[in-house]
Amino acid sequence: MSMIWDGGLLFWLTIALTVAAAVIFIDRLLRLRKIAIDPQDFLQGVFNVLDKGQTDEALAICDETPGPLAALVADAVSHRTSDETHLREILATTAHAELLRLERRTMVLSLFAQLLPLLGLIGTFVGGYVALAAIDAEAPLVQTGAAVRAAAGALATTIAGLIGAAFCYAAHHVLVQKTDALCLDMDQTVALTLDYLARTPPTEERHDGAQA
Repeated sequence: MSMIWDGGLLFWLTIALTVAAAVIFIDRLLRLRKIAIDPQDFLQGVFNVLDKGQTDEALAICDETPGPLAALVADAVSHRTSDETHLREILATTAHAELLRLERRTMVLSLFAQLLPLLGLIGTFVGGYVALAAIDAEAPLVQTGAAVRAAAGALATTIAGLIGAAFCYAAHHVLVQKTDALCLDMDQTVALTLDYLARTPPTEERHDGAQA
């Protein structure tokens, strides 16, 4: 326990960055789980509504559904009268914006994974310098207490930096894997939506109570 208290500022900075990384990881993980939907089930529901000519209802379903898949379908439905080239450009822009949102803060974990070992290494050198300074100040009758405390603090900072970096690497990998899976769902959603719109011409909006 004394090693922890002897770690100094760099040790507590390392701990703070590790805690921040954990908060970011949990937040991103919960967000990705929230927006993870079955693209085929979602599209089937939207297509069924569009088959009835209820475009506003289809857009309402997209608005109520969180995540990039719904955003892509909403843009596709809203611009379904555009030519295919223009529609693909619109969807590519939307997909890029949604991907940036997905990767928000995730890259911070990669930065922390590289920064934390460096902080641990700096802590090691600082602790070593303090230990040597303590030995030099007390020479020739050296009291090892101050030197040992400095070395222990340096070791604590190094260990904390390595543990924090390992966590950040693992957390970043998990988020990247889940983001890649969601990107595949986005690609599938765009392909199925474009195929449906190409096969189904736009119909006039039908409202409840309208006469046949």
